[in-house]
Formats: sequence, C-alpha cells, structure tokens
Amino acid sequence: MDCTKQPLEGAMAHVSWDNNLPTTWTALMDGQAVCAVKRKEIGGWTAAWTDERLWPAPAHLPKAMPQPTRFFSSLEEAKQAVEQALSP
Repeated sequence: MDCTKQPLEGAMAHVSWDNNLPTTWTALMDGQAVCAVKRKEIGGWTAAWTDERLWPAPAHLPKAMPQPTRFFSSLEEAKQAVEQALSP
C-alpha cells in the first residue's frame, strides 16, 4: 500500500506524509513540513522537528533537557508519536 502523501489511518492530527525513498518521511500540516522522520543506518528512526518544537525528556531521564530530535525503534512508532504531539 502506498502511503505517500496520504493521512495515516487513525491519525490523531490532520497530518499527511511525504515519502522521499528510501529513508525519509516528512510530516506535513497544511502543506507545511513540520517534522522529518529518517531511517538510521544503525537501525531505528529519528524524528526531528523543523521548527522550534521540542520532544519532552524521556521518563527514564528526568533531568534531561527537551530535544528537537527523538529516536524510535520503528517507523510506525515515530509517525504515531509525531501525530500525537501535533494533536490539539
């Protein structure tokens, strides 16, 4: 199934995804890029905001500062987290 530029099923926010094969997915809201999800050579995916947004510190690192990039073990986990973060 080609998910390019289609909203993710069950999306929490109106986010569409643009795929630049094979390693990058870009989250778009109203045609504006808001987050880039990239596959890492070591495995997993990173989600990096394209604006001033920050991911909260992980629960297991309470003293860590919020960061613009976060690591995910799967593409679907990363997409879901992006959509949840963008939900009103």
